[in-house]
Amino acid sequence: MTLLSNQKDSAVLRRKRTCIVIGGGLAGLAAADRAKSRGWDVQVLEAQPQLGGRVKSFRFLKPGGYCDLVCELGGEWIGKDHKTMLRLVKRFHLKKINHQFALSFWNAEDQVQTIYPPGQSVFPRDMQKILDDFQKEFRRLKTAGQKKLDKLDWWSKLKLLGFTNEALLRRDLMDGTDFGESIRQTSAFGAAAEYFSKNSNDTDEMDYKIAGGNSRLIEALAESIGRTSVHTDAPVHQVIQRGNRVEVRFGSGRSFEGDACICAIPASCLRHITWKPRLHADKVNAANQLQYARITKTAVLFKDRFWDDPNARPGGFSVFSDRVSDFCFDSTYLQPGPGGILCSYAVGEKADDIAAEPDVIQVGEWISHDVRNAMPKRRSGPNPKVLNVQRQAWQKQDWITGAYAFYRPGQWFTIQPALLKRHENVFFAGEHVADDQGFMEGAVATGIAAANNLGK
Repeated sequence: MTLLSNQKDSAVLRRKRTCIVIGGGLAGLAAADRAKSRGWDVQVLEAQPQLGGRVKSFRFLKPGGYCDLVCELGGEWIGKDHKTMLRLVKRFHLKKINHQFALSFWNAEDQVQTIYPPGQSVFPRDMQKILDDFQKEFRRLKTAGQKKLDKLDWWSKLKLLGFTNEALLRRDLMDGTDFGESIRQTSAFGAAAEYFSKNSNDTDEMDYKIAGGNSRLIEALAESIGRTSVHTDAPVHQVIQRGNRVEVRFGSGRSFEGDACICAIPASCLRHITWKPRLHADKVNAANQLQYARITKTAVLFKDRFWDDPNARPGGFSVFSDRVSDFCFDSTYLQPGPGGILCSYAVGEKADDIAAEPDVIQVGEWISHDVRNAMPKRRSGPNPKVLNVQRQAWQKQDWITGAYAFYRPGQWFTIQPALLKRHENVFFAGEHVADDQGFMEGAVATGIAAANNLGK
């Protein structure tokens, strides 16, 4: 009996452990890649027809080779302090290019008066001193102080600190693009953690992108994992745990069984899966409460780059406005011509307005008009001709209902821990449980962390 028992134990040790990863976005692929490197057999299940989740590069092509330009309709920036992303870029021999932008503001009445190079404060000295002093205070806060701060919205906190109404409105324009909604609805702790953490930099981590499109990292990860282990059009509908085994049922009657599972899908998708045993009530409640930001990205192709010459100043061209186009920037900054792409990054109600317009060419005309009129040297004549438009309204995607997680006041210290908590042999990952929402760094970091916890 002893000999037979030892033989069984040895067989178990020799058997390669299997992990099923739910979600073929950046978090899921990073998790699977890391698990494979640790000796696990992996199977990745993605519900959509394509991999990548919210990383979505788009290439404008025209017959005859007129242009071959790339823009991002999803995840855009890699920061200088995004060490996990930078390691992956280096590992897969991908090239990163500078993706920093000079900032300018237009109120639809006056043309842009000042252009701020990347990293330069856009606020008067007294307002900037308020931010600098609060940064020092924030870094000294203990847990009780952090939770108290989380009860406030970012607008109210800045107002209490002494921000003028003009400075608040500018901050709302800028920070709204980070959180996807007005700072009147954003957790003050969440905002301060993003801007004042020790890992943040003076360009707000808007530093690089991958040459040829950020989707090249998705392709590299899929190749590293092995294409036969990555399955698209495979929506998961049931996760069953029995003892130390996990069975994941997907598609039309198919299933995989393994020793562990990493769930790397948006919180809003958890309710579409039947869990046995059931998820803890705290996790279900957290998933039901967490909202995702309304963001519409619209890329507009032009024959010529009629906006400001980037050689005239450091950083690419960008402008914030109170018009529906919201934040516009040169997607083709440092890409060789001909042609050029302006991208509108609209949030909140502006995102819904752009998404509701049935004529995408009309949207392109709006963006062209706003940018031309905002420029320091107003151009005469008609608007530049819009050649093509690609629009991505993330809030209209049924599988997520938004671009990335949006933490409202009072939610950070309750919702985030509940969503991250392990469910027996199921681990969780995704940008929604990262320290910073909305960045590719958060997705890959949580995916790798989940894979590192396998077997523990």
